[in-house]
Amino acid sequence: MVRDILCCPACLGDLELREDGFLACGIDSSHRYPVVEGIPRFVKREEISPEDAEWVFEYDEKAEEYDEGIRRQAEQMGIDLKEEFHGILKRVPLKDSHRVLDVSTGTGAVILRIREVYPNVSCEFVGIDLSIGMLRVAQRKFVNAKMKVPIFHSEVAKLPFKNESFDVVTHFGGINTFRNIPAALKEWVRVLKPEGFLLVFDEGVSPALRKTRRGADIIKENWLFGLHPPLGHLPPQVKNVEVRWVVKDMFYVISCQKLSETELEETEPLTVWLSASR
Repeated sequence: MVRDILCCPACLGDLELREDGFLACGIDSSHRYPVVEGIPRFVKREEISPEDAEWVFEYDEKAEEYDEGIRRQAEQMGIDLKEEFHGILKRVPLKDSHRVLDVSTGTGAVILRIREVYPNVSCEFVGIDLSIGMLRVAQRKFVNAKMKVPIFHSEVAKLPFKNESFDVVTHFGGINTFRNIPAALKEWVRVLKPEGFLLVFDEGVSPALRKTRRGADIIKENWLFGLHPPLGHLPPQVKNVEVRWVVKDMFYVISCQKLSETELEETEPLTVWLSASR
């Protein structure tokens, strides 16, 4: 049950669902969060920063057409998204009984892809996003797929989950636009169990492609592709860090593990392995 890992994002206190439809914090009674149409809302519209709002409200407006837009864009670029995503997700060490958090879940595409890649693995999925419009689409898709996936309206750097709640955390697209990348990554590692697995995917051309005319044209058309993997923002509680470039060298994938319980106690320094494999 997801309820056993829920906590107040403001103070990490336990939450209780009240008869009035609010999740109330046991530590601070002023911390109350409504559940609207099955989606707990941990963020008020006015609390979203102007920087984030620019992206969030755009996603709200485009939510219903978002998947089709991505499909057309991939088709124009000659990319087989299903094959690409399956190749990336096959590296996720998923096992029965694992609990998976998909950050910025959007329309739920990544969770549905993971189930395709691991059809015989029984695990629990949870999704969070800052766009209510995208969450509504995801909610509908999960119902159609006969999947019970709890989804939450939440900030990426203030998750409503207790420490060490998840075996796997995934994030596909969006981190490049975050106003506080270090805080987000620190939070994702906080909710990972020791030895848990983190996977981050976003735009950013490879070093080799960056030196070519094609790479320069891609970056000129969309500045996000000129950004670099945020390796320097990873918290020190991770190990086995690897970065690869995929989708014709236009996107990066960062993968890493949280330190073991013993390593966390010893607070060993971060070691990074940089791989340019494709």
